Amino acid sequence: MGAKHDTLFRTLAMLHIIPKEPRYKATSTIHAALEEQGFKVSLRTVQRDLNAMTPHLPLRCLEGDGERRWSLSTSFTDSTLGLDAPTALTLVLAHEYLSGLLPQIAVDQISSQFKAAQQYLNAIPSNHYSGWANRVKAIPNGKTLIPAQIKDGIWEAVSEAALEEYAIEVTYLSRKHNEPKNYTLHPQAIVVRHSVSYLLATVKDYDDILQFALHRIQTVERSDKDFIPLKGFDLTDYIEQGGFSYRQSSGPVVLKARVKAEIAWLLSETPLSEDQSLKPEDDGRFQLTATVPDDQETLWWIQGYGAAIDVQEPQKWREHIHQQAREVLGLIS
Repeated sequence: MGAKHDTLFRTLAMLHIIPKEPRYKATSTIHAALEEQGFKVSLRTVQRDLNAMTPHLPLRCLEGDGERRWSLSTSFTDSTLGLDAPTALTLVLAHEYLSGLLPQIAVDQISSQFKAAQQYLNAIPSNHYSGWANRVKAIPNGKTLIPAQIKDGIWEAVSEAALEEYAIEVTYLSRKHNEPKNYTLHPQAIVVRHSVSYLLATVKDYDDILQFALHRIQTVERSDKDFIPLKGFDLTDYIEQGGFSYRQSSGPVVLKARVKAEIAWLLSETPLSEDQSLKPEDDGRFQLTATVPDDQETLWWIQGYGAAIDVQEPQKWREHIHQQAREVLGLIS
């Protein structure tokens, strides 16, 4: 590890060792605490580090009895470390975006970082950043629903079980049966999809992955049964193979369609696939060709644009869209 990395990690460690006012710690005490954490440096190096930190951080130093004692201002929070204007703006955007997707309890766990970013921007003495809140917004693509409400303690308990790999006993409100059921679950992963968070888990000693919506979990506690990992499970493969996308078939399909100019413009900037092609036609439309998943999600996206996308292939998609149109017309008549 390079000298710069050593100094960085040592500085971060010292910030956790130095108490906040009115408490103080002597330089020798800080040095001893660093040695206990594995930092092999001299007392002189620690003193030099503290002197170098003072101009940049709210450090307070008292001198007396032949030794310096140190504390941090009560207003200090390590959430402000490393912040600059672009980073703060990025955090504000992330907060706005994630607040519409993640459960509130998950957003609250990192609220101090978001608050520090807002305070940083508010404190910048420059007219360039006045009114920043009215000039920075994050808008998710498509209609977003309010995140499903998760009972207190469920998110923390389930995420801890998934990360630390232990079995849990849950009471789950089954949507199919509309009544609570008790399960022994072996958590394999957590997925946030749109406005719902899911626990992917196996039940008892079975190998099938099942999806459990966190807002339907009524109670959860650690199980005394041994955790059973699912050999070969890969979350990315699970998702790509249609775990959440209502696959019609396991393989992809080639989408061919005639699209209006505004759709072609959109897709030229944000393509449907790596192999996408758009060719202009004489009537102002574009011929679109792209390899896409054979799933309901892609089909719903196409249907959302109505007559702006005229699907030619796959034939089953074209027939489905036309059938949907006939049903809509039937409702009107």
